[in-house]
Amino acid sequence: MEKILNWRKGLFDSNYQVFEQAYLKFSLNFIPLKNTAIATTQKGIYLLRSDGYSNPETKVFNSNHEVLATIRYDWMAFKAKIILASGENLDWSFQNSWLSRWTLNNHLDKQIIYNSSSSSGLIHSNVDDELLIFTGLFIREYYTRIIYGMVLFVLFLSFVRNIF
Repeated sequence: MEKILNWRKGLFDSNYQVFEQAYLKFSLNFIPLKNTAIATTQKGIYLLRSDGYSNPETKVFNSNHEVLATIRYDWMAFKAKIILASGENLDWSFQNSWLSRWTLNNHLDKQIIYNSSSSSGLIHSNVDDELLIFTGLFIREYYTRIIYGMVLFVLFLSFVRNIF
């Protein structure tokens, strides 16, 4: 059974709202200046907390502080691997050079396809797993923040170079 969900966020905001048939299904709210977010769903509240710089990973906790999933990033390839507490592995990757389409799948029976414009998009999913859906959005925002940081760093270096 395929599900189609809509998501939106503010243009300069990192907070996502996901809708199913015009009803709010869940929200993903990022903490400013950190790669940490709180997902509020109909089934519960989850914390996504990132640690590390050279070998970054994010852990997904439920309200009982149990680790439900771990996300490991491959910065060079702009990919990620999600390891669920059950031991299942899923791969996350961008599907086009504009970074407006990405997928999350286990190469067997679970697949979630995300599409985006500047501040909204669609999610096509063959699973009804909120954890996987908001994890896919979290990873996208994680990489978006890295790209913005690199652009700002290059602009800063260009500006400093022109001063001296």
